[in-house]
Amino acid sequence: MAIPLTEKEVHRLLELLDDKQRWFLNTYLTQSKKSKWLEQLATKKGIVLDGEMSSDEIWDKLDDWELAEVLDGGYGNRPYQCECGKPLRFCYVIHHRKESRTYRLGETCLENYTMLSADLIKDIKNGFHTIDLERDDILSKYEQWWKLPEDYYDLDLSREIMEQLELDLPLSQIQLNKLEKQFEYELSMTRPKQTGKKSSKRYKSKHSIIVNVEPVVEYVDITYEELMSRHSEQLQLIKENETRIVSAAKKEKWELIQRMLGACERNKRFSYTKFLMELFDLLYYLKLY
Repeated sequence: MAIPLTEKEVHRLLELLDDKQRWFLNTYLTQSKKSKWLEQLATKKGIVLDGEMSSDEIWDKLDDWELAEVLDGGYGNRPYQCECGKPLRFCYVIHHRKESRTYRLGETCLENYTMLSADLIKDIKNGFHTIDLERDDILSKYEQWWKLPEDYYDLDLSREIMEQLELDLPLSQIQLNKLEKQFEYELSMTRPKQTGKKSSKRYKSKHSIIVNVEPVVEYVDITYEELMSRHSEQLQLIKENETRIVSAAKKEKWELIQRMLGACERNKRFSYTKFLMELFDLLYYLKLY
């Protein structure tokens, strides 16, 4: 997972994309936030989501606040207005299906106007933050000329993933983790045949995405207080669910994360990039992201 980007950095990297790439990325992120909203609302109401149910069928069961759209006025702009009167760059358009009422709100007013519980709003916002980190991951990889791993070339990838690759947009670590799980058998059959030799060459894949094969380890100056302010809730979620970590490899990841936290607390230098990758890999494994 990439280092969280500032608003200015996100704007700079978005400017590197063409109109089709920006439209695709924005659509993907908006749909991800809509899905996260629906998922959290269903969980809190005790409704089991059936993979064969349409979104309309799910909302008919929920009969509650629906996230209709996420509007972005652009870097430095606040063209939208919250119901409270505050100008907004990011505007959440929410619709109550039963009462047929629609509001335009900022994050701070979501709880006040919807009367959804504070815990639910907190879970939704945490989910939105994870999606924003996924955006940062895609944008950072794009600037670094990321390449699809060669052992993915012959996989029967979905239409959405293929469209993303054909637009020369990298896959996020979350997307790669899902593919690893989906095609675990196929990948296990091809990977033992590889030599394992590393190369520092740059070359072009059939998806026209170029990359340095050798990864760059990034170190970022971050205090323990800053680290905990950003990730304490996610770490607490893992702590509360650590009995569900049955994989030996995942247990090692959790131990590594805790050692990295200790290093940071002692003001030792460590890779924040690796910390994020391990953290979100574990969150995905536990289905907490």
